[in-house]
Amino acid sequence: MYQTKNKTYAVIAILYFIAMMFGYYFMGVLYKSGNKYFSGVQWLFLIIAVLIVLIKDKSFSNLGFTKEKIKSNLLVAAIIIAASTAFAFLYTDRSAAVIAKAASYYLFYVALLEEVIFRGFMQNYLFGLRLNRKIIYAIGAMFFALVHLPFQMFVNDMLSFSYIITAIPQLIFTFFLHLAMCYITYKRKDILIPTALHFALNFVQEVL
Repeated sequence: MYQTKNKTYAVIAILYFIAMMFGYYFMGVLYKSGNKYFSGVQWLFLIIAVLIVLIKDKSFSNLGFTKEKIKSNLLVAAIIIAASTAFAFLYTDRSAAVIAKAASYYLFYVALLEEVIFRGFMQNYLFGLRLNRKIIYAIGAMFFALVHLPFQMFVNDMLSFSYIITAIPQLIFTFFLHLAMCYITYKRKDILIPTALHFALNFVQEVL
C-alpha cells in the first residue's frame, strides 16, 4: 500500500482527477435540471477506476484492498458500522426502513465509493510522482477537497467564486480527513476501517 511507482501512474491519477472535476460539474448540471440519474456519474468514475487498476495492475491492492490484516480490519469495521447504526435506532425516532436506507446510502454510495477512489486508487497512483511522500499525500488531500466543489456549487445554488470562500472550512476539513484516512490505510494495509469511519462520520451527522 502506497508504494513508489513509475511516472505513468501519476499521469493517470492527474488526468483522472481533471476528468472528475468536469464530470462532477456535469453531475451538478444534471442535479439542477432535476435528472434523477445524476448519481450515475459517480458510479461511472468508480467503474473507470476499477477497470484501470484491474487492467494495469491485475490486482485489487491499488484499490485499497489487501489480505494482510483483513480479518481484524473487517471485525473493527463491522463494529464501527454496527455501533453507528445502533445509535440511529436508539437516539432517533426514524423508522427501521428509513435508517436502513440511509445506512446503505452512506456506506456504499458515499463512504465505500470515495474510499476506493481517493484512498485506494488515486492516492496509490499518485505515488508515481517523484516527490517527497508527505507532498504526495498533500496532493491527494488537495484533490479530495477540490473535487467536492463543482457538484456542491449546484447543491448550494452558488455558482460563483463566493462559494469557494464559503466552503473554505469544509475544504480544510476534507483535506485533513484525507490525511487521517490515508494514515489509517497505510497502517492497516487496506481501506476497510477508513470506510467504516467515513460511514460513521456522515451517517451519524445525518441522523442527529
